[in-house]
Amino acid sequence: MSIRFVEREGGPAIVLTDDALSAIDKYRQIDMKAKESGGQMFAKFEGADTIIVEATIPKILDKRSRYGFKPNKMLQRLEIYDRYRKGLHFIGDWHTHPEKHPSPSDKDISNMAECFHLSIHNLRAFVMVLVGTEPVSGGLYVALVKGEAIVHLIKETNPCLLMDGLR
Repeated sequence: MSIRFVEREGGPAIVLTDDALSAIDKYRQIDMKAKESGGQMFAKFEGADTIIVEATIPKILDKRSRYGFKPNKMLQRLEIYDRYRKGLHFIGDWHTHPEKHPSPSDKDISNMAECFHLSIHNLRAFVMVLVGTEPVSGGLYVALVKGEAIVHLIKETNPCLLMDGLR
């Protein structure tokens, strides 16, 4: 069951595939002692849609706590180079929050904005996915981040219309 997120009904979609959803669902902070987790998202582009085909999982060198996640930058770069050689594009990050319906902190937004500015790419925005404690079918916060601007996306209810994409 993939999920489509859009800025407005009928607009271009960010599609989280079953594989990507399955990877992030395993790290929801359901247990009171669970630490934040996160990873990168890799996509291919199909028409106007951005299809997230892989969400990587936390690495042993990442720094994790109940209310914080700091990935190992060197390992992230290696993942990006490896996936790019396979035809996939880095389009953003995901991480968990210990709340039912997560929302981004100022730090989340500034980290993603910095990543957008420092990365070499041809994208209009990066994607940020926050994973709450609810099942991923209803516990995700998905947004586009470009600079300090953030656009919260909604789950699409009518996936029949397409328009201009992320690129």
